Amino acid sequence: MEFTPVKTRRIYEDIVEQIKQFITGGELKPGDKLLAEREMAERLQVSRVSVREAIKALEMLGFVDIRPGDGTFVRDTNTDDIIRPLAMFLAVERNSLLDMFEVRRIFETATAGLAADRADSEEVEEIRTLLEKMKEGLNLQDSEKGEEFDTAFHYAVAEATHNSLLTKLFRTVSEEFAKAISTARRQLFLDSPDNAQKIIDQHTRIYKAIKARDSSGASAAMLEHLTYAELELRKRLS
Repeated sequence: MEFTPVKTRRIYEDIVEQIKQFITGGELKPGDKLLAEREMAERLQVSRVSVREAIKALEMLGFVDIRPGDGTFVRDTNTDDIIRPLAMFLAVERNSLLDMFEVRRIFETATAGLAADRADSEEVEEIRTLLEKMKEGLNLQDSEKGEEFDTAFHYAVAEATHNSLLTKLFRTVSEEFAKAISTARRQLFLDSPDNAQKIIDQHTRIYKAIKARDSSGASAAMLEHLTYAELELRKRLS
């Protein structure tokens, strides 16, 4: 691990960038201790003040933890630390909740397309199984089970993208969003047999497109479903 002498005006920013590259490149791993302030300043050929500013900036960015009397350590970053505050904000802010419909429409439409491209046979079968369970719940007029398997269906589609960050973002945001609209969603299932059947038909088209490896068809089917659900749920939330 070789530091490069700094020669620009914004010295601390260059220090930050070098350390970030060491972290993202794997030369510095979670739990590793950074060099002492004095030694780092000598290697970088900068003042200790510049090093101190850089370490504070890295702490604010979430890359390191400063432990007084012990040193500075590379942080084991959890994406939930970034995602969950956003999700909670969207769940408690009324206007943001309504805006979230648009976010879901964009996000899940793309997710369905990726799932059609990447899902393996076991994942396609899992999506089919959840669709059947959703049908059973709605046929028995069990709105709670219908909602449970509806949510699980969407999670399974996200997981079939094989993108761990996307899946975690989807799962975290969706959980908070679902809590806020749970009552309205159950009303959607119960208000009319036509609503329940439309939802089943929409999910069936999503599943069939994913099974057929039709990414554009899967995206279109998901968009159709989310647009319908949004219109109906907005009526119940207004």
